[in-house]
Amino acid sequence: MDRFLNKIGRDWRGTAFQPNINPSDTGDVIGEFARATVEDTREAIAAARAAQPIWAAMTPYARGQILRRAADLVSARKDALGRALSREEGKTLAEGVAEAGRTAQILDFFAAEAVRITGEALASVRPGVEVTVQREALGVVGIITPWNFPLAIPAWKIAPALCYGNAVVFKPAELVPHSAHALVSILHEAGLPDGVLNLVSGPGSVVGEEIAQNREVDAVSFTGSVETGRRLATICAARFCKVQLEMGGKNPLVVLDDADLDQAVDCAISGAFFSTGQRCTASSRLIVQDGIHDRFVEAMQQRMAALKVGNALDPATQIGPVIDARQLRTDLGYIELARSEGATLACGGIPMEGPGFFFDARAFDRLAQ
Repeated sequence: MDRFLNKIGRDWRGTAFQPNINPSDTGDVIGEFARATVEDTREAIAAARAAQPIWAAMTPYARGQILRRAADLVSARKDALGRALSREEGKTLAEGVAEAGRTAQILDFFAAEAVRITGEALASVRPGVEVTVQREALGVVGIITPWNFPLAIPAWKIAPALCYGNAVVFKPAELVPHSAHALVSILHEAGLPDGVLNLVSGPGSVVGEEIAQNREVDAVSFTGSVETGRRLATICAARFCKVQLEMGGKNPLVVLDDADLDQAVDCAISGAFFSTGQRCTASSRLIVQDGIHDRFVEAMQQRMAALKVGNALDPATQIGPVIDARQLRTDLGYIELARSEGATLACGGIPMEGPGFFFDARAFDRLAQ
């Protein structure tokens, strides 16, 4: 079985490993991936600190050229990267390939931004005094990303950090280490100097905690749960570290009586169930006015009955598996919660069989009191 290592400074290394399981087929082990320790994380931070001044001293054009080469490599390999992403995360093959393509676009965008770094010259109220504003790199940026967009979200955090001369310590979600490894490998293949981008895959309670509290980290960017984000914000605030948080949502889709029924159903299906509903922008609530309610529910029933749930790598699949057994238990728990609160099952509820973490599309109806 293939083993995949963390990137710390100039070395690819690892001692402890964990398997990466395909959620469409739990008998399929993608590989064994290194689990970083606190000491590994500290060494990665030290490597980033040492490399950052050299990276920042490079011309913006030189930094941009590396990002552009990385964009070209991702674009050339998007089919393979997308297939690997779908095998690992469970979103459909079409979505996986599209995300790989989007990743190339993100890298390409910031390749151009590297040579567009702007400043300002301002008039002073005092004679003989000039006021100028210039932008400088922060230093070392800790980046912690979720599993639902394992290429795109790391890219849209890592690319701007690198573009503006920062060094990065990158902790991906434990459930999607292969996509992270592929992205980091491509950036180094494109010419990124050792130490500028460090990969430390491992548990958030170990790696993420160290990134947040280590005083050699100048800024932290996080996408994930509200609970974890709240903790990171507290840790970072205590040491006056810059922190950016993107956390979960509870998004409503409102359907008014005069809505185009077909379009409303299309929006509801896409928003609620594509990417297996595992995205912070998913439509988790449908608020439907009385005048269109019954027709809307009937149309939803027809559309949902035709949705194909299955292996993410099957081109006919429209909804892949959820990410792991824990998420499946969470989803089943929400079903019971809906029933306990008086909602009735309007669509779905077909038992799923197979070697993966499959869960059919469901909608509950609860009339306003």
